[in-house]
Amino acid sequence: MKEIVFIAPYEQMWKKAQAIVRDPKYSSVAVLKGNLEEGLNLAINAVEAHARVLISRGGTYRLIKQANTGIPVVEIQSNLFDLIESLSIAVEQGRPLAIVGYSNVISHYDEKYLKKIIKTRLTIVNLRDTDDVKAVVEDLAARGYTLFLGDTITKKVCDEAGYDCYLQESGSFALQQAMDEALRLCMALKQEEELAQRLRAVIDFVHDGVIAADSGGRIILFNAIAQDMLLIKEKNILNTSIDTLSGLPFIKGMKEKDQIIDETFKIGERLLSVSTIPVSLGADSFGSVVIIRDVQELQAYERKLRVALADKGFIARHTFNSMVYASREMAHCISIAKKFSHYKAAVLIEGASGVGKELFAQSIHNYGSLRNGPFVAVNCAVLPKSLIESELFGYVEGAFTGSRKGGKAGYFEMAHKGTLFLDEISELPLDEQAHLLRVIQEKEVMRLGDTKIVPVDVRLICASNKNLVEMANATLFREDLLYRINTLSLYIPPLSNRLDDIEVLAAHFLAEFCGAHKKIINGFSPKALERLRSYRYRGNVRELRSMIERAVIICEGKMVRLSDLQSGLPDDETPPPAEAPAQVTLDTIEKAHIRRVLEGNNWSVSKAAAALGISRSTLWRKMNAFNI
Repeated sequence: MKEIVFIAPYEQMWKKAQAIVRDPKYSSVAVLKGNLEEGLNLAINAVEAHARVLISRGGTYRLIKQANTGIPVVEIQSNLFDLIESLSIAVEQGRPLAIVGYSNVISHYDEKYLKKIIKTRLTIVNLRDTDDVKAVVEDLAARGYTLFLGDTITKKVCDEAGYDCYLQESGSFALQQAMDEALRLCMALKQEEELAQRLRAVIDFVHDGVIAADSGGRIILFNAIAQDMLLIKEKNILNTSIDTLSGLPFIKGMKEKDQIIDETFKIGERLLSVSTIPVSLGADSFGSVVIIRDVQELQAYERKLRVALADKGFIARHTFNSMVYASREMAHCISIAKKFSHYKAAVLIEGASGVGKELFAQSIHNYGSLRNGPFVAVNCAVLPKSLIESELFGYVEGAFTGSRKGGKAGYFEMAHKGTLFLDEISELPLDEQAHLLRVIQEKEVMRLGDTKIVPVDVRLICASNKNLVEMANATLFREDLLYRINTLSLYIPPLSNRLDDIEVLAAHFLAEFCGAHKKIINGFSPKALERLRSYRYRGNVRELRSMIERAVIICEGKMVRLSDLQSGLPDDETPPPAEAPAQVTLDTIEKAHIRRVLEGNNWSVSKAAAALGISRSTLWRKMNAFNI
């Protein structure tokens, strides 16, 4: 059976319809012949065979419509042209004419107008469902009407009684109009069904239970999650009254169409969060929807998500506002980093171990336009050599022995629309540097074992505690990759070059660890402060932080003393051995010259760099190398 079934009440209409459906446009229309009860039976069979739309006319249409088959029924409308064509034959006889038919066929005929153009006696009778057609025809005949024009039921009665009757036919144009309307309806039904299926698929696979009731309180949706949570089967509840669920505590609000947001109910052994949302348009109510969530599952999922994001480095916790400093050098670095954050160009952050390179990377991410995207941090030094490619670029299932089922996205894909931070990039092997260079240039990755290209939109921030220029000169780092990753370069000076930061950092760490270890310590003794400023921090801020935590743990008074700081420091109490006179070298001369220039320019790096004829970043590197 086709999607559209045309039921013609009489032979001539059946033939016309058969001719029309030869057009490929109407290939989805089947044409059948049957009047009244016969036509109704054909309609019922068509519905059982999954037809979507029915078409018919007159009494047959009315019977099908009244049967409420559950699918749309299109009525073939008679128009004035069809009437004139039928009348032109009937009026030639000049006899009194009665037009008899159901109102859906002849109600639009204007009797006064027709009497003006027809020079013979005329009456129009609209049949009702309860009318006995034979009695109506006999009454008209008794009143002198011996010529009739009507639909199929009228013609049948007249033929049996021996009265002349012309059939009120529908022309080809009317049949085409009905078929076009059926095609439109069929297309709309398909789209509606497709949307309903999509919504059903989504609703069944979400993590929430969903129940919906219509305006009459009939349950029209009860998804699989709700069935599991409430231990109720859909087949036992769907299309029943909402009162069936009256034992549930939230059903009263659903019946009364109250809005409830995230109220908690204990149902069986489960703690559920329930929201009830009335569905309305203006003053019209269309029922309500209930959303049910398992509180324990929500809590577990939140914990899992937080742990996963934190472990993978997908969250940038630090901002420029969280930085603790007092030196002009750090203020200058932050000013430059803020400018860099507004651009998606690659950033290279250089500086000794422990100066806070990742702190700057996270702050750049959070200050710029990508702040709402992921921040993925990767330490290249700890990536297993054999897995670097699969970790950075991902792999498909079966790419290698031990690969995860379903494959795995690489760090570049994870950082899409966000920032990828590659710390200690100097530790990346040369062959992987070539692969990394291609990804940066092409902005696309191919998973290991795959043939498909995946485009990625990632802002790259790299960090190194080694001099990459020197490594490139020694062919230990690809020069072309260096040019790609240091479009914007930032050098963070060591802690020994920004003495003004030591005291404020120490105070910050003291407050942090007093809170962590439940201690009350008011500050540092003068000798302890002097020691903090004179100590050479090979581990920079990281070493200072560890030193303060150790002192807080050891301290037994209200002030951190020198002895608290010295405890645990290597060879702290032993004076350094006398050193042999150093030989004068070019490095010694250069170091002395740089120091003199800096002192002459009031330690302004910008002015000193200009006086020396070198860039600021080069001067920073030399100051770091010479420990100035």
